[in-house]
Amino acid sequence: MNTHINHSQKSRQLLVVEDQKYRQTISLEEETYSIGRHTKNSIVIHSQQASRRHGTLMRRKHRDNNTYSYWIIDGDLDGNKSRNGIYVNGEKCLIKELKNGDLINFGCEVNATYYASNEWSNTIVDIIKSKPQQVHSDSPELDSQYTIGADHVYFGLPSQALNSKDTLKAKEYQDPLTKLPNRVLFKEYFLNSLSNAKQHHKSIAVMLLDINHFQGINKNWGYPVGDKILLEVAERIKASLRGSDIVCRWGDDKFMILFPKISHGDDLEKITQRLLNNIGESLQLSEKVLYLEYSMGCAIYPQDGHDSKTLLRQAESRLTNHKKEMRAKNKRYNLTIDPKASKLLKAKTALEEALKHQELELYYQPQIKIRTGEISGVEALIRWNHPELGQIKPQKFIPVAEQTDSIISIGEWVLRQACLQNRTWQDMGLPNLIMSVNLSPLQLKDTNFINLVESILGETKLAPQWLELEITEKAILANTEIAHQVLQNLRQLGIHLSMDDFGTGYSCLNHLPKFPFGTLKIAQSCVQEITEKPENIAIISAAIALGNSLDLRVIAEGVETNKQLKLLENLDCREAQGYLLSQPLNYQEATRFLEVYQHQKVSC
Repeated sequence: MNTHINHSQKSRQLLVVEDQKYRQTISLEEETYSIGRHTKNSIVIHSQQASRRHGTLMRRKHRDNNTYSYWIIDGDLDGNKSRNGIYVNGEKCLIKELKNGDLINFGCEVNATYYASNEWSNTIVDIIKSKPQQVHSDSPELDSQYTIGADHVYFGLPSQALNSKDTLKAKEYQDPLTKLPNRVLFKEYFLNSLSNAKQHHKSIAVMLLDINHFQGINKNWGYPVGDKILLEVAERIKASLRGSDIVCRWGDDKFMILFPKISHGDDLEKITQRLLNNIGESLQLSEKVLYLEYSMGCAIYPQDGHDSKTLLRQAESRLTNHKKEMRAKNKRYNLTIDPKASKLLKAKTALEEALKHQELELYYQPQIKIRTGEISGVEALIRWNHPELGQIKPQKFIPVAEQTDSIISIGEWVLRQACLQNRTWQDMGLPNLIMSVNLSPLQLKDTNFINLVESILGETKLAPQWLELEITEKAILANTEIAHQVLQNLRQLGIHLSMDDFGTGYSCLNHLPKFPFGTLKIAQSCVQEITEKPENIAIISAAIALGNSLDLRVIAEGVETNKQLKLLENLDCREAQGYLLSQPLNYQEATRFLEVYQHQKVSC
């Protein structure tokens, strides 16, 4: 129930609503009025083109002079917007403060005029909310009260003419750059949605979204570029949301989103995924192409709090924690790139563009059985064919990809291409081989990774026993419990697992039997030092013996000399790969290599 407040007759507001059949004259005294086609609205408008709940009038007090004015809002206070919009003086508005003489159209044949005057006694006396009246072209009542011209509204005397375009901008409720609601209006929406949620035992959610490294963008590319980015992000957010959702500009590089209708448990997850997909796409600004990173924090009523302050505080806290997690993750990898945000952003952009423009390519290095010379498998190795810098090896750009999270999309591309190539070779009638693909630590922690692998195998029609995923011991030891569970799930799919870079540490000697590995790869650094530092022979010998005792494939990486190969053979290492046997080959060269050596021994 709205509270009725008596105002001095010297400050009265009037709304005259007209359609083709009726005219209503309403003296505005309540705090809020709902406007729409449904008969339960405070003000009913008669048009099938109007929405059931088309708009809302909201009274607000001016702090400076203790007077009141009314604001018109498109849709209701639950966040449901109208079908055809609201126009004030010909301009489509989400929200606008009304001024004396403003002409309002409801996106159909229904119009209204708003009047506010300090001298009502000169024109209209003791007007109350009236019933709809039939409109006649010669209505004397209408003519005696006001006259509407093309550009002006007249009250009684011509000297009181007001220009209909002379209206205040909604600065108090609107962000001047993006034209989105600001914090003040958002909190109004939020409080009303929260009240409705409590009354009807529903769930609502708020999400705080922050553009990472935005200060670096402003500093390096200038504020005009920053403003264009904010406008584009605002548009993408709006395009990602449902009609009932509301987004506001919360701060310099922050947006707050209200989800007033969360019907099912996965509603928020689906909307968030759609949102991240849209804002994660590249931005084209003049000749600049950018990929932005975001942090976010979300709070849901009722599980995260029962009042607006608690929920907003929870969302801000989770945003802060998300930022800390991202910073901690970046520090965890000892990367040799400039830590400045702007350079990191440029690196991420370059990598995403490389993937988009097909600058990445897979090379394949054969794995050979030492005693028989047979090809036992191939390892997929990524290269970046940069249009200006030429071919870039993975050790140069993979650390950057891991720091910027680009490794997730790059890793997916590598896995799909490798599986597709292996299936192509099988369809050509070449011998079935195991395709080895390196796995990033970030992929190991990705909750969707198992489903992704299963999907790619189905898409490429490659049987799981012909895929091997390589994981370094560092990645395993970073989080042993998660690694163990993920590897178990992968092994259950029938995929082979390989511990890569074995021998660079000693801790995995105890952990190795606990994981479902089928292959042990001795690190290239150990192999290259085997002839230079004889004391390393004991380490490699122990690793080979452990692998053989566990019935694992043991492969020595980086074999470059006959002396290294002979010594490995004497230590009972059964497989090897390296430049002595074959350098990494592109798919055409690798195809020829497999065709030539499918019936003969690979010579050293």
